[in-house]
Amino acid sequence: MTYSIYIKKTVLFFIILFSIAKVAIAQDASFNASVDRNKIGMGEQIEVTFTLNGSSGGSNFRPPSFNDFQTLSGPNQSTNMQFINGAMSASVSYSYILQPRAEGKFVIGPAFINHNGKQLQTQPITIEVSKGAPQSKTQSQSKQSQQDSDIGKQIGDNLFLKVSIDKSRVFQGEQITAIYKIYTRVNIANYNLSKVPSLTGFWSEELDVPKQVQLSTEVVNGKQYRVGILKKVALFPQRSGTLSIDPMEIECVVQVQGKRRSNDIFDQFFNDPFFGGVSNVNYKVKNQPVAITVLPLPNDNVPPGFSGGVGKFTMEAWLDKSQTKTNEPVTLKVKISGRGNLKLLDAPIINVSTDIEKYDPKNSDNITKQGDQITGSRTFEFLLIPRHPGEQKIPSFPYTYFDIEKKNYVTLKSPEFTIAVEKGNDIQSAYAAGVSKEDVKLLGEDIRFIKSGNISIHRKGETFTGSVLFFVLLVSPIVIFTGFLIYLKRRKKILGNVTLVRNRKAQKIARKRLADAKKFLDEKKKEEFYSEISRALWGYIADKLGIPPSDLSIDLVRSSLENHIINVEVITRFVNIIEMCEFARFAPATDSVQMDQVYKETVELISTIEEQLR
Repeated sequence: MTYSIYIKKTVLFFIILFSIAKVAIAQDASFNASVDRNKIGMGEQIEVTFTLNGSSGGSNFRPPSFNDFQTLSGPNQSTNMQFINGAMSASVSYSYILQPRAEGKFVIGPAFINHNGKQLQTQPITIEVSKGAPQSKTQSQSKQSQQDSDIGKQIGDNLFLKVSIDKSRVFQGEQITAIYKIYTRVNIANYNLSKVPSLTGFWSEELDVPKQVQLSTEVVNGKQYRVGILKKVALFPQRSGTLSIDPMEIECVVQVQGKRRSNDIFDQFFNDPFFGGVSNVNYKVKNQPVAITVLPLPNDNVPPGFSGGVGKFTMEAWLDKSQTKTNEPVTLKVKISGRGNLKLLDAPIINVSTDIEKYDPKNSDNITKQGDQITGSRTFEFLLIPRHPGEQKIPSFPYTYFDIEKKNYVTLKSPEFTIAVEKGNDIQSAYAAGVSKEDVKLLGEDIRFIKSGNISIHRKGETFTGSVLFFVLLVSPIVIFTGFLIYLKRRKKILGNVTLVRNRKAQKIARKRLADAKKFLDEKKKEEFYSEISRALWGYIADKLGIPPSDLSIDLVRSSLENHIINVEVITRFVNIIEMCEFARFAPATDSVQMDQVYKETVELISTIEEQLR
């Protein structure tokens, strides 16, 4: 029904009103409370209605406290107008559906409303709640039960959540774009994310969606729905097999048209959503899980040096300078650009001669989101320090990735680099010139000018041979060499134990990510801040507990922390911060105070876990 029909109805309604010669208010305004019954059993529901008679509206309505009851619905507001013997009467009602919390007698206190400058209030009502439900159900109970069933069916047939994917069969490491959409033919007053999807087996990266949901139209099974995008995420499967994109659950506040109880002719004439009362109903909706078939990467002819890169990439490599001196650093930068799982790329293997000391690389990311694709670059910086002069060469090195378009491995090669190394400034021995031997005097207590002529050599005091210092210096090389062998063996064992290495570096990596989060906090970049906080926590707990990133989930982390005898309160704080980071991406706005509090809690949480895991 179009708005033009509504306007015609309204005009007709007022023509009828003003055509009546005698119009008067049937009664003075009064404010009353009523219930459909005052004796119920545990588990049953009652409807409480507060009605302002003699007026079509008041202001500042204040309901009583329903501490002894659980509010299932309300306030549901409706307006009623009637003509009796040429006089018009009007009323406005506020109703609640309640369920008792315990047995006994309870009093529903007065409600208040302002009308024409006066404050009106209702009389208290006593409700008796028995242990079991009465044997016979009243007519209003049956009617309410039927009405609730009708409302649930009405919403269920016209509201659902769906996740759509761009492909359901991919290679391990290949990007999948998942879009969570809500389909509705009812009015949604508000919604909240109640369950974050668990993406076990995937590395995920949030894609940009408008903060204000933009609706479009789409026909499903012959019905036209209003469709809005709630969440969009890029997924990179970390293992082969069948993986599942788990459901997301949201709680909606749905506006439902209430039915009129009156048989008045004007109620029947205007009985449509435009004129009827509207009530809010809470309704949970979630999507069905979606299965993804993940193919393993080919095992035949895998080039050496392949580290898991999947996508479409190019490589650049350069030195910051080609001339230097001994013991002065040179930086070799390697930039991998393109689209794919950029944040999972490892550094290329670079071999240098023993005359050059090479340090572990530092990486930096420049990730962008073009449409639904993750693109950008990851740059690795290698610090090189030549120790000897001469012409030092850095051989060409390869970088191998799996090309999605070609469905084959592709190897990129860097150019060969040459560094011209000059001798640096060494410390030279100083000596005095132009001094005769007769002028040489005592230097400290050690050196005198050697006498000329007949020299008599004889022992004076103790000799160095056989002294304590002699034996210390004699044994020292053996001790130092033995300690060096023990150190190498221990270091080899540690480096061979990937889990132990990750455990030791967990806090260091977490501090780096928290530093990045602090930078986003200062710049008030909400999405980047919460994403970095989430990465810091997930990465820290995965490294500390030795959990592969592909197996990370809240349930697994909770179980692992409990096995390590971590305080339950600490585990709850971890889960709360992770969920808060996910929820914050959907929140309309987040102030800097809340972001600052999240940052402080995360720093304290990591420190607490670190202490309890010792």
